[in-house]
Amino acid sequence: MNKTIYYFSATGNSLQAALDIGEGIGAEVASVAKIEMGVKCDSEVIGFVFPSFCWGAPNMMYDFISSGNFNPNAYFFAVVTCGAQIGVSAYDVDGLLRAKGAKLSYCTKLKMVSNYIPMYDVNVATIDEVLKTAESELVGIIADINAQKVCEFKKKFRLISKIRIKIMKSYKKADEKYIVNDSCTGCGICASVCPAKNIELKEGKPEFQHRCEHCIACIHWCPQKAIDYGKSTQKRNRYHHPKVKAEQLP
Repeated sequence: MNKTIYYFSATGNSLQAALDIGEGIGAEVASVAKIEMGVKCDSEVIGFVFPSFCWGAPNMMYDFISSGNFNPNAYFFAVVTCGAQIGVSAYDVDGLLRAKGAKLSYCTKLKMVSNYIPMYDVNVATIDEVLKTAESELVGIIADINAQKVCEFKKKFRLISKIRIKIMKSYKKADEKYIVNDSCTGCGICASVCPAKNIELKEGKPEFQHRCEHCIACIHWCPQKAIDYGKSTQKRNRYHHPKVKAEQLP
């Protein structure tokens, strides 16, 4: 049985989750940032792993699913990494699949290290505990997927979904608030981890191209802490999954 997992990841949480699930169910794992839109996939089990952005899927994952040509008879699942809630993630993904004659059978959240530092700091004291708990939860998630468990999803999120999609579209220009300080060494890590290829180095300094996913991978992975979102992140901790290396992204 052919199985494929597509993931979107910024700090490595969703990448590590996708790799662990892939190993547990015997699936190929692929980054949506490295695949052209309109992919054709005939696999019998198809999964989507992504972080919760504004209560749903990141723009790139949303567009990837919307444009994809998937086997409509496949067992579809989604695992959404988050700090707290996944909002309308299941509703949105199921809607995109139903438009193609398919449906989402299983969706669950996987609580991992919360890292949206424009709003709050990373709690470094709880990182080990959170990741250990996530590893335990993955055992049950993998068992559910192997058993092809089916879940019921609430269908009353249409208004919330429309609002969040509008907000997400505004993220494209979120990089207008990004600043680069003098500690930047021009190492290029920010450009290499950016899933949207939104960063170009000009005279050794990053310049943003206004097609941002606002995943803030560039902020978290910068070894010099040279990139900030305005003033809100300047004194906050950076984070990336300890098992993931920058060269594995996007």
